[in-house]
Amino acid sequence: MKKIFLSISISLLSFSLVACKADGPKSENILSVPELTAREKAILESSSEHSFLIDFKVDDTYKEISVWVEKYEFGKLVEDEKGRMTTGVEKNGTIIFTTSKTDDDQDQSMFNISIQNDDGLVSATYPESIDRKDSSVWGSPDNININSTTKLALASICYSSGNGGIRSLSTDFYGDMDAHMDELKEYDVVYLLRSEFTK
Repeated sequence: MKKIFLSISISLLSFSLVACKADGPKSENILSVPELTAREKAILESSSEHSFLIDFKVDDTYKEISVWVEKYEFGKLVEDEKGRMTTGVEKNGTIIFTTSKTDDDQDQSMFNISIQNDDGLVSATYPESIDRKDSSVWGSPDNININSTTKLALASICYSSGNGGIRSLSTDFYGDMDAHMDELKEYDVVYLLRSEFTK
């Protein structure tokens, strides 16, 4: 039942965001975090544990977008391309990534990835077992430039069992992930939302 409610909520939120596209970023080939209305925030907060919305705008040379989640443990990639999906892309759209605990098992979360654009909404949902740690942080950059040679990191959820303070990944990490991979070693588990735009 919760899975159905989450799917309906995401669909309503996606259609709500379509009407706001004219207020999105002006430059082409960019990802950005949209300003949400109080209603949109309420939908996300009531239906998910973590949520990320990222708008994209691309020129006519880009034909496809792929989105997936990667899992890292102490800085090492242990699972790649979880929930990967690819769809055609025209001009603009929104990537939605949410997690929610299942009713019957608090160590089980449902991960949902959606891409909404003019062609409609495509989604992938899968269960993920999460050993809840003492601390968690999550984040995403305000905007990222898109190019066809880079697999971009769009958002992160980081878990740590350490006693010290925990901070989110740096802005530099999202701008150049390969040069800042050492940051992932600070956490027990990291989930990264990744994407690739192809021409």
